[in-house]
Amino acid sequence: MESRTGKTHKRILTTFFLLLLASSTSLVYSAKLVSIIIDDLGNNYEHGQALIDFPAPLTLAFLPQTDFAKKLATMAHHNQKEVMLHLPLQSVEHHPYSPGTLDLHMSRNAFVQQLKTNLASVPYVRGINNHMGSLLTRHPGHMDWLMQEISRQDDLYFVDSLTSSKSVAAHFATAHQVPNLIRDVFLDPDPKPETIKKQFARFIQIANKRGYAIAIAHPYPTTIAFIKEHLQELEKHNIELVPVSKLISLHGRKTNVTCTGTACAGM
Repeated sequence: MESRTGKTHKRILTTFFLLLLASSTSLVYSAKLVSIIIDDLGNNYEHGQALIDFPAPLTLAFLPQTDFAKKLATMAHHNQKEVMLHLPLQSVEHHPYSPGTLDLHMSRNAFVQQLKTNLASVPYVRGINNHMGSLLTRHPGHMDWLMQEISRQDDLYFVDSLTSSKSVAAHFATAHQVPNLIRDVFLDPDPKPETIKKQFARFIQIANKRGYAIAIAHPYPTTIAFIKEHLQELEKHNIELVPVSKLISLHGRKTNVTCTGTACAGM
């Protein structure tokens, strides 16, 4: 039989390890984390190169089938920058289509094949966010197709750029167990320094209040210069800039829902 001393010693060790585990878990989840995605990359080599060399873990989103996407995404990966596919989806404004745009008139087979072609055109993709998409992201059937196919890929996440308040993209991502987040702030809805400053302050406010936030920006010279100059403001607020995959792993939506498929449209 185990002695009383031995049992006491075992209880002390068990309590110690439980407290250690609780402490480490608390540290992981209490940290304030943010991510910044830079969209619209792949058409301009110089803009892409500048962001690859940027001295912080920005997440870079490349448009498919663009002139420099393959080369720049490869360089970004080797320079420890996280790569996303910036997936073109049909908008309500009838903007000119980018290569690889998914639209309402496609059959399911054509839709899925185009998505696969887009993914193959950008190496080292860790996740997807939508380029435009104010029309397509509000259509349950097409979002069901999209998220079902993303769920079949290797551990991809999805970020809803939220170009429409009626978007159902995140709902269907969750339904198909695709880790996902919704964009909180556009840093540069226009490239004016005063606009970027205001939006960056909102970004910090959200992170301070909720513990995490995700922003999207564009490769405008004024935006990149502002981020570089003001990154230390994140440190002052004890906020850490991380790749989207890390933010997703801690705060992404992974819960099941009771309704999946197009029948969820009324929810």
